[in-house]
Amino acid sequence: MTYERSGRTNTGAQAVRIERLKHLRVLEQGETVVERALTAEEREHLSPLVEQAERQPAPAVVVPAPGGPDVLAMTLGFEDEAAPRVRMALRPGRPARDMGTPYDTLIAELDEMLSKELHTRAPRHAHAVLPHELRQEE
Repeated sequence: MTYERSGRTNTGAQAVRIERLKHLRVLEQGETVVERALTAEEREHLSPLVEQAERQPAPAVVVPAPGGPDVLAMTLGFEDEAAPRVRMALRPGRPARDMGTPYDTLIAELDEMLSKELHTRAPRHAHAVLPHELRQEE
């Protein structure tokens, strides 16, 4: 199963691939950046969600309507299927919704897992900009 998110321009595609609910691989622009076995807790948590999603009939592939530069493309696909099960456009920072249960829950879990793995690999720290730092020197 592969969950991928990517921006329109100058942003790298990021994906998490779960192989047979045993192995996790995180990719950035097609290159593996993290590879590890799933923990027992992760397998136990994801198994029922994946089983429910696999039992759902595969929806017709819908190409997302083009959006602005701040829109992400998101896909969810299973290993043995030629086309992704879910394909949609979404705004960064907003959860993928309205694909129907159990897709919403599974996508939210995979998105959280991908973000967590990428953050662990390269932490991003918030930086406060103070008002005096915004002033330009004359």
